[in-house]
Amino acid sequence: MPAVRFSRILLAAILAPGWCGLASGCGRGAPGSLTDQGPSVGDLPAAGLVAEEPSISGRVLLMGGRPSTLGRQFDVSSHAYCSAHGTVTDSTWKVSADGGLSDVVIAVQGSPRASNLPDSPVLVDQVDCQYLPTTVVLQAGQSLCVRNSDETFHNVRLVRHREGTALEGENMLNVGQPGRGDQMIQPLVQPGIYRLECDIHRWMRAWVVVHEGIHAAVSDAEGHFALNRALADGEYHVTAWHPRFKNPVSQNVQIVNGRAEVDFHFDLADAFPEIENPAF
Repeated sequence: MPAVRFSRILLAAILAPGWCGLASGCGRGAPGSLTDQGPSVGDLPAAGLVAEEPSISGRVLLMGGRPSTLGRQFDVSSHAYCSAHGTVTDSTWKVSADGGLSDVVIAVQGSPRASNLPDSPVLVDQVDCQYLPTTVVLQAGQSLCVRNSDETFHNVRLVRHREGTALEGENMLNVGQPGRGDQMIQPLVQPGIYRLECDIHRWMRAWVVVHEGIHAAVSDAEGHFALNRALADGEYHVTAWHPRFKNPVSQNVQIVNGRAEVDFHFDLADAFPEIENPAF
């Protein structure tokens, strides 16, 4: 990975307790900071091996119709750089023709933590004024990298999402990325749900789910998912979470001979109300 050029802090004092700022180096962090919570990597128990076949696989489906805002185009003509790179499609809903729901995080509750965390951070890029991908999942202790690949100024606001709400939460940090190649790397140790937002281009939003262990995945464009870490035979509580719903969907799943298949269904009637005409 090329040398990281850290961005300057836009609002340096925004760093709330429990977070480590880039300006301070983000090593282990000050006592009580997010990077100082939980056991060190060396203290973590051994985790499940990578399975020859997915331990849990299946599909997530949206029932009850199609969202009214699915595929809508945003008017970003007031932002010259963004409008010059094509239309911007609302990424809130991604639903296939037969109802497969994308961007759902499927996770095994009580999943073990890995004894060795990946060296490379999980990347969320900013391309043509949109976050790519829009949903990622990390294991507690991994680092997140947010990169600006646009020739325009973005800021990255990191919010600790308040679960059970549409868009409430606590601001954690706000980092300016003036130009192409700027990067922010932030360790995330505390499990939970986080949002990435850009105050300049307010349609930009991505979701970061930090899971306690290694058994988690994000559903693809057709709603399919697969957990590729092995699980011993037995019963597990598995949840499926999507940002447009107050509560996750959950099931108890029985692993037999190392495998299980399960589908999850979300009902559109349970989704948060849509904002029909957001202003940018």
